Order: sequence, then structure tokens, then C-alpha cells
Amino acid sequence: IDVVAICDTYDPWRARAVDWVRKARPNATVTPYVRFEEMLEKETLHAVHIATPDHIHFPAIMAALDLGLDVYVEKPMTLTWDEAAAVLARAEETGAVLQVGTQLRSLSMYQQARDRIRSGQIGQLVEVQVNRHSSGGSLTRRNPPGEVTEANTHWELFLRDTTPYPFDARRYFLWRLYKEYSNGVIGDLMVHHLDICHFVTGAAMPSCVMAVGANAAFPDGRTVPDTVSVLAKYGEGFHFNYTTTLANSHYGLVERYIGTEGVIDIAGMGSFTVHRRGSNETVKSPALDTKAHLADFYGAVRGRGTTIAPPAAGFQAAAVASMAMLSERTERAVLWNAAERQVYA
Repeated sequence: IDVVAICDTYDPWRARAVDWVRKARPNATVTPYVRFEEMLEKETLHAVHIATPDHIHFPAIMAALDLGLDVYVEKPMTLTWDEAAAVLARAEETGAVLQVGTQLRSLSMYQQARDRIRSGQIGQLVEVQVNRHSSGGSLTRRNPPGEVTEANTHWELFLRDTTPYPFDARRYFLWRLYKEYSNGVIGDLMVHHLDICHFVTGAAMPSCVMAVGANAAFPDGRTVPDTVSVLAKYGEGFHFNYTTTLANSHYGLVERYIGTEGVIDIAGMGSFTVHRRGSNETVKSPALDTKAHLADFYGAVRGRGTTIAPPAAGFQAAAVASMAMLSERTERAVLWNAAERQVYA
């Protein structure tokens, strides 16, 4: 892979990334950009990787698709369900290869769990439970660096068409804490487990999504909840039940696929155990690694194939997350009309 251009609105990290590329490929020519629109206009590219804050995914994806480029985009594919629908339609129209960064799909453990569930080893699936608890209160481990200024962040490019605010390094670097740029833990953490639920079960869109949330532990100005519960009802006969708190890590992360004849427990994305009528079987997993997911994307780009996390999957995960946030904010159930492909609150 030849990295020929890098775009980042934060000057020090853009320079660092260019340096990384040049050290890895001493003879490489890599051009830095501040605005992705300028990069797309001036460069001859085959594909782009989009790792911006979530509110910039949509314009960046659409700009790339409009130029016939293939796209790897970090999850969630978009911030809202209608943006996701527009991306799906445009990707289908252009025939572009698009991969969403829901890399759990490329982990053999989840592929094995999918095979066991679909083969009926745990009977009829009735419930998927995900409990993901952590501590520390933030959705990022990085504190704003000391050298940050309004000028070297190109603040207006970060804000784009969202609510205008005076320069705020916390908003810029901890953007997952604010509703203008992120769906919080629902769009960050839940999307991984929601998407893998769709992958494992093959389920279509849920008919109803309900959510509650609160800033229960960190009244620090964030505008997304630090503690949430989400419930989604699927026509395949099961419901998805997700809970997260950022206040306490005692219970960690566990995913449970509960059936009429058994249960699959997935612990910390590192192993799963099948419990069936008194027998237990544990399957270990390699460490989480995005290399296989990236290789899947590159293979699809070269062979014009379909990725393991295609636009339709990206739409489904982003749409359900968007529905959950809409429910949390309105304190009402949010419905999906499959015939109209429309969300109703």
C-alpha cells in the first residue's frame, strides 16, 4: 500500500503521520493536507481511510464516493440513520468498495460463534445480552496535548456546520463526550457489539429500539450519558439488551447469546464458552487485531469484491445506534418501518 497523502486538521499530528510514512518508506512521496476536500481534488487516489470524528464521516465518505474512490471508514459509518441511508444508496450506485471498521467481524472467535449459533447448537436464540462496564469516565484515554491552540487545530474545520463554539481543546480532542460530534458510548462502544450481533445472527433491522441514559457519575459538561441501557426488538424472535457504565469496571465486558438449548458466553472479546445441558466447552481467541480487517478491505479493492463489513452492515449498525440515541433524548420508543425504510419516534 502506498500512502501518498495525509489529511489532519491538527498540525503536530499531521506532521507526525507524514514522518511515520517517510520512515517506513524512505522513498515515498506523501503530501500533507489540512482540508480533505483539497486532498481529494488534487490527488490521484484509489482509496481513502476515514478516521475523523464521527460527525465528519458523512461528508468525507460522500466526497470520496462522488469521485469513485473506495472507502474504509471507522465505525459508526455515520452519526445519524438518514446519513447512513444516503451512504448506502450512494455506495450501491457507484459500486464502490466500502468497509466499516467493525473489526470484530474479522476475528475467528466471532466467526466460530456465528457458525455454532446458526447451526442450532444453543437452540432458538431468545436474547443477546451485552454488559460493558469500565471506569475513568472518559471515552478516550488521551488528554489534550499542551501545545494545542486554535490555530494549529484549524478549529472551524472541526466544527464544520455544527453549533458554533469558541475554541475548546476539550471539545476538539474529547469529541466523543459531546452530542454534536458523537453518539457517546452508544455510537462508540455499543456499535461494536451491536454489529457483531447482526453478523452472528443475520438479523434484519429491529422493529423497536428503546434507551435510557444519564450522566450518573461525571457531571463535567459532557452532553452524552455516561451510563446507558438499550433494548432492541428483532423480528427473528430475540431482543438485544445492552448496558454500559463508565463509572465502575468491576463487571468488565461480557456478551451472552442465550438460546433455548444453551448459552454462549463471550468474555472480554478473548474467549467464548458454550454451555449446553451440563457440558462446557471453551474456545480461546487470538488477540484483537485490525490487520485481518484491513486485509479484507485491500483484497476487496484489488478484486472488486464485497467486504466483510459492507455498507449495508454499516447502515444497520449506525441506524440502530441513531435510533437508540433518539430514544434516549426523547424518552420514547423509536420504531423502524421496514416497508418505508423510515424511522419514527
